[in-house]
Amino acid sequence: MINLIKGENELITHMIGPVDLDDLDPFPSQLRTLIEEELESGNEIVEIGHTFPAPPAGTYVKLARPVTTRPKRSGDGVQFYDRDTPYYSGEFTDERRFFFVLEPPHTDPSELDMDNIRDSREPTVVAMEYLKKVGPEDRQCEIASDTPYRRFQRSMVIDYEKWHDGIGYDLEALDEADEEELKTIEIVLINHHPLDWRDIEALARLDTSRARDALRSAIDGEDPEIQLSVMMYSPQLVSDIEYTAILVRALKTTKFYGGLTQALDLVADFHPPEVVAELHRGVLEREGDVAVHFAAMLYYINGMSEDPFDMDHRPFFLKFNTEDATERKEAYRELCRMIE
Repeated sequence: MINLIKGENELITHMIGPVDLDDLDPFPSQLRTLIEEELESGNEIVEIGHTFPAPPAGTYVKLARPVTTRPKRSGDGVQFYDRDTPYYSGEFTDERRFFFVLEPPHTDPSELDMDNIRDSREPTVVAMEYLKKVGPEDRQCEIASDTPYRRFQRSMVIDYEKWHDGIGYDLEALDEADEEELKTIEIVLINHHPLDWRDIEALARLDTSRARDALRSAIDGEDPEIQLSVMMYSPQLVSDIEYTAILVRALKTTKFYGGLTQALDLVADFHPPEVVAELHRGVLEREGDVAVHFAAMLYYINGMSEDPFDMDHRPFFLKFNTEDATERKEAYRELCRMIE
């Protein structure tokens, strides 16, 4: 047990290890009030962090028990979402989804059957119909229960844990598959819709003529997340001109959980003048949470830190999380003095 100090004399206890109370300071007033009222009512904080569902510059607080001090609905600058995940349920967040107060899961994670927590990412009808048509001599991958094809097929079923942890398909199965299995897997991947980064990663690993054609088609498409995934896993298929144009467009338009994280990962290693200029523009003009990460990236690519988001400089980066143009410009001038 440790004490969370509220005011000068009043103490509130909760069941977590050492915590930096400064982590609670950036919370919007409505969420900070929610946390304080929950602690006063006897609730406890079990976890504080800067990872999913919050971006690194944000923060989440996970409570031991469901919220009782305010209605579970959106209003007064707080958005509420009723989730059903193995790790948390109710989600109170600011409109930019930067800070979170999380309720415990509806069910103890140890009691969940993860095989039943699935989305719709089963092998496509086109691929399964193909498997029905081929002759028995070409269907060895259907006979054994643990062939490379079967392993790969099972890995395409994405449960919550795989989604949350960013686990891709079983690429080792591709390395061990025989020629007929690879042909089948190629059809499965090319016809899998909607595509996501796992499909792109697997197509890049196949590196066949048809797989490369599919990746090129993805680059020519309109989905920035898919374009960025191709750039990440098959950069040799993308010219520097295309690479730059897609990154600039992503920095200008995408959001977190919509391609921006992937774009920043790529910018860390590839930042021609056009990309750097877009970072500078975004620091001044994009949403506050995005500007925070753009400032951190400028700090990094100018050799001021060893990581694209250096937590040691987080208090400075958070200065950009404001919609006040004067405050944003002052923070930008300070950044420019640092990186000159």
